[in-house]
Amino acid sequence: MRSLVILLVVLAVAFACPSQTGFKIHQKRSIQHQGREDKPLNWLEKGLVYQIYPRSFQDSDGDGVGDLKGIISRLDHFVQLGINVIWISPIFKSPMADFGYDVSDFTDIDPIFGTIQDFTDLTAAAKSKGLKLILDMVPNHSSDEHEWFIKSVNRIDPYTDYYVWLDGDAPGVPPTNWLSVFGGPAWTFNEQRGQWYLHQFVAKQPDLNYRNPLVHEEFKNILRFWLDRGTDGFRVDAVPHLYEDPAFPDELPSGNPNADPDQYEYLIHDQITWNRPETYDVMAEFRQVLQEYEDGDGQHRAMMTEAYVPLENVIQFYGNESFRMADFPFNFALINGISNCLYYCNTTTTRGYPYDGTQLRDTIVEFLDAIPSWVGPQGANWVLGNHDQRRLASRYGEALVDGMIMVQMLLPGTPVTYYGEEISMKDQFISYEDTLDPQGCQMGPDRYEKFSRDPARTPMQWDDTFNAGFSTAAETWLPMGENYPTVNVKLQKENLVSHLNIYRTMVALRQEASVLYGAYDFPIVDADAFTLTRIRTNSTSYIVVLNVGLEGRRFNLSGVTGIPEKAKVVVRSVQATSGVTQIGFTINTNDFPVGAQEGLVLSFVAL
Repeated sequence: MRSLVILLVVLAVAFACPSQTGFKIHQKRSIQHQGREDKPLNWLEKGLVYQIYPRSFQDSDGDGVGDLKGIISRLDHFVQLGINVIWISPIFKSPMADFGYDVSDFTDIDPIFGTIQDFTDLTAAAKSKGLKLILDMVPNHSSDEHEWFIKSVNRIDPYTDYYVWLDGDAPGVPPTNWLSVFGGPAWTFNEQRGQWYLHQFVAKQPDLNYRNPLVHEEFKNILRFWLDRGTDGFRVDAVPHLYEDPAFPDELPSGNPNADPDQYEYLIHDQITWNRPETYDVMAEFRQVLQEYEDGDGQHRAMMTEAYVPLENVIQFYGNESFRMADFPFNFALINGISNCLYYCNTTTTRGYPYDGTQLRDTIVEFLDAIPSWVGPQGANWVLGNHDQRRLASRYGEALVDGMIMVQMLLPGTPVTYYGEEISMKDQFISYEDTLDPQGCQMGPDRYEKFSRDPARTPMQWDDTFNAGFSTAAETWLPMGENYPTVNVKLQKENLVSHLNIYRTMVALRQEASVLYGAYDFPIVDADAFTLTRIRTNSTSYIVVLNVGLEGRRFNLSGVTGIPEKAKVVVRSVQATSGVTQIGFTINTNDFPVGAQEGLVLSFVAL
């Protein structure tokens, strides 16, 4: 549930645009890393996670909103693509103030999505097709309509202290100057109880009090409830917000010149309302619950944590060598490590992105190098988009989508796909009048475009029929993407040269021994070139070459260790036109063309 506004807190300054010269691969400064064949990979490490935003995936009953039966009807999509793990954003009972992240009952399904029986049917159908199912868990807060909050307002034990309640310093004055992630005060006064309650998000999402051990037990039992019903694991939302400084100090100004006084990034939150060390203890407790089930039947249960925090804090979610916590903390390096030019770059630049190949390499290597050796590179993960960020094709530009998918799929670790990325869906403009996202609505008509997450949440584009095959409703919950007649699953399935078929090919390559277990390296390149090798002795090996520049170039790989003079073209971007690099052709690796913003995957037997 993190958002662009959190991204602002940890985002690095935008990179300067690189020069347009020097594309020959030069000296070899090796950072080769060996694979890990000494440790078996579990289903998450071998697989690929696909995020479903349930409101937007498939509508089965014609109300314009996606649901569980709709997901069941589309499970073959994952089978055909080779995906083995689906993660579903919140489906619990909710007033939908924040579209499911405000939960009023953690052990029931919201009627808009279906019933508990529908969920049972989904888990059974998924397992019959070899799919693992991960649910989105929201432990930081509940809805103000949750039974716990209602009883807490009325001081009915044991719920009196389930939430963070404080007296104000004076009538009408909040206890602190803390701000909500969505803007405005993080405190709301409750007349009935006569106290202020904390909400780090919207007022209808009161923060739970994790200094009360009963809250811990409640959530551990919630995890057990869904594990008993066939869930294979959880993505844990908004983890850095679980605890606050018990002294409740005011936060200091950040000095951010672009932040208005009512905006979250106006204050410094670290160690006060965000990123406190106690958080790791809660994640350890959650892991222990999953371990109970894993010890019982020998089947791995997964936990993924979401935390937009500095890298040194992200890595701590892995736990330690004697106790592994998260399978992985989400790695947002390819979102916030490489600045988002929609917001942070000079709009007069000719590029839609502010990096070169070397900077892309450094961003990736920084995360891999930070992973503890006892975890190994298979514990990495790579996220290109999610429900809180603008879409990949809109951030990077459509021309780079295929190349970034190639990189993501060949990197060690687990790729995470946001629905629609496989067909290069783009953001859809949505007017302020049609905006539903509370983060956008709260910012008003002049600022909503910068903060609204709605453009990346429009319905899945299945075909070129009415409403892209998503729904028979006269009106869908968000407008359809305008380009769905030409950008959809059906059309791309039928076209061999399509984003979807490139995606499917890359998913298949991930199961190759050299990708699962082989060594990886990032040969140094000049300016706009990025290269990644995956090499394993006696196995077909691969190199991806991505030209992020605006001009086509010729490349020479003769200085790269392990690359022979001849290699076979396996995949190339949809816009590629060179007759030399057609799929299936064998090329000379010491001189071959790669077009502007084009990716190319070559296979070979390593020297």
